[in-house]
Amino acid sequence: MRTALLALLLLAVCAPARAGFGTSDIGTSGAQFLKLGAGARAEGMGEAYTAVVDGPDAMYWNPAALTRLSAAHEATVMDSSLPAQINYGFLAYAQPLTQYGGIGTSLQYVTQPGIAETDSSGFNTGSTFHPSDLAASVGGAYKIHYEDGGVFNGASVGVTGKYIQSTITKTASTFGADIGFLSAPFKVLDRDFRFSYVAQNLGGQLRFQQLSDPLPTNLRLGSAWNLTRDWVFAADFNEPLDNAPYFAVGTEYTAHFDQASFSGRLGLNTRALGATGGLNGMSMGIGAKFRRIGMDYSFLTMGGLGVNHYVSVNFSF
Repeated sequence: MRTALLALLLLAVCAPARAGFGTSDIGTSGAQFLKLGAGARAEGMGEAYTAVVDGPDAMYWNPAALTRLSAAHEATVMDSSLPAQINYGFLAYAQPLTQYGGIGTSLQYVTQPGIAETDSSGFNTGSTFHPSDLAASVGGAYKIHYEDGGVFNGASVGVTGKYIQSTITKTASTFGADIGFLSAPFKVLDRDFRFSYVAQNLGGQLRFQQLSDPLPTNLRLGSAWNLTRDWVFAADFNEPLDNAPYFAVGTEYTAHFDQASFSGRLGLNTRALGATGGLNGMSMGIGAKFRRIGMDYSFLTMGGLGVNHYVSVNFSF
């Protein structure tokens, strides 16, 4: 009964937002930095990641996956250089909490070079301002262990609460939340399969003087299919508040050795396909893990805006 209630609560929270999401809503939400992703591994797979994630970056992609941590303590640090000299970073820490749960915390931040301030006539005032954004989050997850729960037995649910702050010349702040679900693995064509459902950026609004902008709510339905022990294929379907629905697909192959493993990744994300001309939405990445430290690199094509590069370092201790 508790399992069913949790599932119904998740669907009830997400259902009202399903109608009316389309291209006519572009530009109607604030805190756009919350869409920037987290971790070079996820970006290399085109952000098809909500059912794949198994580390502290679950704080961004799916809080329910905090039950999949493999070490007593895990941390990740990512840095990314975006167009126009914008710098984006993500840091997260997570740890198991008994055999049925996990907790974590994370920080996202964006910094930009100074921008010359002008008056209402367009003349330079001699001053500069420095836009910036941040989101600080805490979260937890619980693995359902109820033998009569059917397909829900072994599944996980999670929630993240976040404080969001955005600065232009003035500062606005609000609170938001993510809610996630991750199934236990089950067999499809004799291979392990998982599915996930995540509602991101639910909650308040950023208010600058007289105007308020809602958070960029996004609903994600994800899947991960282990074709072999070392090869996974993933797909996510997204319904963002301020754009049309889009798909993300990705794959990862990992070669395991005695003291190390090496991974290659490919992905495609249709979110901005055709929006900036040229090759857009294709991603590729590599990764290596040596005992307690791992490193990942990926790049994402942005059409006429060039290429975004992502570097992550992951620690287990």
